[in-house]
Amino acid sequence: MTTFKLGVLGNPVSHSRSPDIHQQFAAATGISLSYEKVFVSDGSFNSVANDFLDSGFGFNITLPCKHDAWQFVDEASDHARQAEAVNTISRTAVGTLRGDNTDGPGLVNDLVQNLGWPLKDRKVLVIGAGGAVSGVLASLLAEAPGALHVTNRTHDKAQNLEQRFAGTKAFAMDRLQEGYDLVINGTSAGLSHQDLKIPGSVITENTRCYDMIYGPGTTRFNQWCQKQAECEVADGLGMLVEQAGLAFMIWFGEQLNAAPDTQSVISTIRNNLDQALKDD
Repeated sequence: MTTFKLGVLGNPVSHSRSPDIHQQFAAATGISLSYEKVFVSDGSFNSVANDFLDSGFGFNITLPCKHDAWQFVDEASDHARQAEAVNTISRTAVGTLRGDNTDGPGLVNDLVQNLGWPLKDRKVLVIGAGGAVSGVLASLLAEAPGALHVTNRTHDKAQNLEQRFAGTKAFAMDRLQEGYDLVINGTSAGLSHQDLKIPGSVITENTRCYDMIYGPGTTRFNQWCQKQAECEVADGLGMLVEQAGLAFMIWFGEQLNAAPDTQSVISTIRNNLDQALKDD
């Protein structure tokens, strides 16, 4: 049996759960693969990527290298072009390198399919204006929300996204409207224990809040949301696994009868996170 060499390139990568996720997919589908964590120092993406591809079948890209990957590939999917970022690289039948971005579809899969949170005609607020947000806006817009607002500490960056993605509207944090159906945090503020300067009036008991980061217990952002109102919350673990499932299908879809079971992988990792929280 052929063993396919895969990996994730970025900085940092030591925390990445991608090897575990893809090994679970591989075990469930009968694919033999190795999956490495590959550190990329500043300015070295192209050389590291080329070295990996000497024997590698394909790879994922995490922060801060997704824009570098977009410039590196020979061709890119619509999602990657819209985001100007690539998180999955594969070889085409003729040997060229193709870049895809599965972040947006992965988020939508988690919201709509896993959580049962429809987006059509809903009033949506996205917090942040970095790569995590630019990678998902096109997919959110494709679901035909009633409104898609973007806000960021630096308002100019939110306005830039409004110009890039027709259908979005940028708002300063102190000028946000009241009562959104869905609020998505695309910043890493919670990881550094920073509080976002968002008025509590954006959250009501009918609001659903989604934090694109994840970890043991309830994220800092979701804790803040639940202090504003008794609302539903979810973190980004499902998005992580869903985007990985889509990447797995890019590499192995022609060999498989069905997509890998993401639900079982989400459950396994969630149980591990919950156990780690109990052990602490």
